[in-house]
Amino acid sequence: MGDTYDDVSTYVTRTPQVTQVVDPTADSVMLDSSHPFYLHPSDSPGMVLVSSIFYGKGYGGWRRVIFIALSAKNKLGFISGSFPQPKISSDSFKPWTRCNGMVIFWVLNSLSKEIAESVLYSKTARDIWNELEERFGQSNGPQLYQLQKEITELAQANLDIAGYYTKLKRLWDELDSLDITQHCTCDCSCGGKEKHYKSQQDERLIQFLMGLNNAYAAARSSLLMLSPLPSVNHAYSLLIRDKKQRKVQISQHVLPQSAFVASQ
Repeated sequence: MGDTYDDVSTYVTRTPQVTQVVDPTADSVMLDSSHPFYLHPSDSPGMVLVSSIFYGKGYGGWRRVIFIALSAKNKLGFISGSFPQPKISSDSFKPWTRCNGMVIFWVLNSLSKEIAESVLYSKTARDIWNELEERFGQSNGPQLYQLQKEITELAQANLDIAGYYTKLKRLWDELDSLDITQHCTCDCSCGGKEKHYKSQQDERLIQFLMGLNNAYAAARSSLLMLSPLPSVNHAYSLLIRDKKQRKVQISQHVLPQSAFVASQ
């Protein structure tokens, strides 16, 4: 079973067994391409897995992108701890060491120079990840306060609605990554989980609508009159539709006037 990137702390420690495939023409040992110790010919130490370098801020978003990238490479276990270092006498030691070194390079390439130098002498990718988690991954009051402050103060202003929504959603996602609340995971029938989620969505809809420019006042009032309130995504879709409709109405109003002026 492959690794997932929802919660790195839930992995079971295990070392994959190396299934050797002997190539009689090359006199060498190869690994199946689905094996976590397999490295594709295109994999190199200089490869950059993510487009954004981590400089010390926005750890939650950067962390998730790294999880996705390493999961796609089938190497997530090297930072989660589910692929621990095997014994030197094991057949797995050399391929593990090679992959561990590659993952170390990939993580270092995703860090700023200063942060990369601070973890450069860590022996394993797991050690690097543990240090990053300890330094940047702990949810704390100042981070939560700053995010909530940015969300409260954010307004559309000179942004178009797409830019405003994208910026707000990024803050929400980062806030979610810091959420340490123990959510209910039982298969209950009371509807508590659904009610909590709906309450959160309603709160975020109000935050989104409050930051809109006055040009959307009429559309905002219409959305608030709906029962139940729509999701934020649905509200955004309706506002985009309203904006396009108003553009069409303006163009239809201007066109007859232009034709009248031209005829004079």
